[in-house]
Amino acid sequence: MKGLGIQRGSWVLRVLFALIVLVFLIVFLQQVINYLSYDLSGPSSQVIRFLGKIGLEEPLARALYWYVLQIALSLLLIKLIIRKSFHEVGFNLSNKKSSRTILLWFIPVYTVVVVLAWYVMARIWGVGMILKDVEPQSLAYQIKDIAIFGLLPGPGEEPLFRIFVIQFLLMVLYRGKHAESRATKAFLVVVSSLLFAFGHVFVLSFVPLQLKYSAMQVATSFVLGLVYAYSYFHTKSILAAVVCHNYTDFVARFGAYMLLSLVGT
Repeated sequence: MKGLGIQRGSWVLRVLFALIVLVFLIVFLQQVINYLSYDLSGPSSQVIRFLGKIGLEEPLARALYWYVLQIALSLLLIKLIIRKSFHEVGFNLSNKKSSRTILLWFIPVYTVVVVLAWYVMARIWGVGMILKDVEPQSLAYQIKDIAIFGLLPGPGEEPLFRIFVIQFLLMVLYRGKHAESRATKAFLVVVSSLLFAFGHVFVLSFVPLQLKYSAMQVATSFVLGLVYAYSYFHTKSILAAVVCHNYTDFVARFGAYMLLSLVGT
């Protein structure tokens, strides 16, 4: 019994260590990427100016730059800390049939859920609740906006929150072994989804502590994170997770502009 208690205590300490490190890394990456892409005093001016010359408005240029930086830094973290090949950790096209099945299930179900949720929100709080962050834009701007947020969120976030987070937890808690039991997979799915939700909370300042977040977005991120993490374990690839993630952001962007055009505001 004493030995079992020591093992449990050691397990809890490893979990706390892993969570502290991951929370620190997520916040650190947020701050670095935000400084490099959105901070007006940061070194982004030349990049934004260049992207402007090729037709990207400043908000879109900064969003594009954000995702490019996130992709690069996530790959760097995986390369430096997770001692496995990119193919082994999920950058592959394995189990394409399973990935296709997940996509064929997720896309219609998610579409119906969003339509129903927006209908309920519009009935209770009005359409303005859905469109509060959406402004009328030219068709060209809308196309570029939908393209950026319909193609980059998956490649930008899945390597970090699915591959790096889960592989780091495996490395610290299970000595790098693959998750075999359902209980282990369920634990990793839930923890990585909680961290994914936390990743949508932005630290504006540390002293005093100021946070920027949407409770609905955080809750939605957790639920979607469960789906993405499940698909990652089920297919041993981030292909389905990336496509599902891209689709959710595409629906949010495209649907908002469509709704805006219908209500005429």
